[in-house]
Amino acid sequence: MKTFNIISKVLCLAFVLTGFLSCGDKAALSESTAVNAVEKYLKSYPIYETTEMEIGEVRFKIKRDEQKLVAYKNLASKGYINFELSKQKKKFLSKDSIYIYEVKLTDKARPFVFKQKKEKVEVKTYEYQLDEKEQAKIELSGKKSGNAVVTLQKINTDFAELTADKNPHSSFITKSFTLKYKKEEGWVVTKDK
Repeated sequence: MKTFNIISKVLCLAFVLTGFLSCGDKAALSESTAVNAVEKYLKSYPIYETTEMEIGEVRFKIKRDEQKLVAYKNLASKGYINFELSKQKKKFLSKDSIYIYEVKLTDKARPFVFKQKKEKVEVKTYEYQLDEKEQAKIELSGKKSGNAVVTLQKINTDFAELTADKNPHSSFITKSFTLKYKKEEGWVVTKDK
């Protein structure tokens, strides 16, 4: 009977210790956990750059607005806008001709449009996506909070040629995200810097 009590106590103690050891610390922040939290955040709150684009009746001076005219023609050839010449003017003794085009957005442009006014529309020019190759750099500020610094790759959209690149010498940015541990959700991004 004594051996049975000792064996049952040892088994009970082993069971309890196994339970404690298998639980571990779920609040520990690892690189893969940080990347997963940032990935989830970027799906809900993507990071991008935008520019304004004129629609309706748009005037182009052939010499001055040459790049802009080429960009609009490229967007028309890709099916994002309808682009039709409505008037052509040549001012007396002027070196530059004026062309007036009627510009209309197509349904294909819908995913890139953010704000639309009567004669202007705000469109997405660059998207930033998480670099799968590189891991996050983690800085813990407590047991349940920390920062993750990740690299985001710059992806050009077809509307990128409408604006000058704000960061032309790099194809990526580094961004810092503040992470907090919540019992129900695990590690989540609370804000980006």
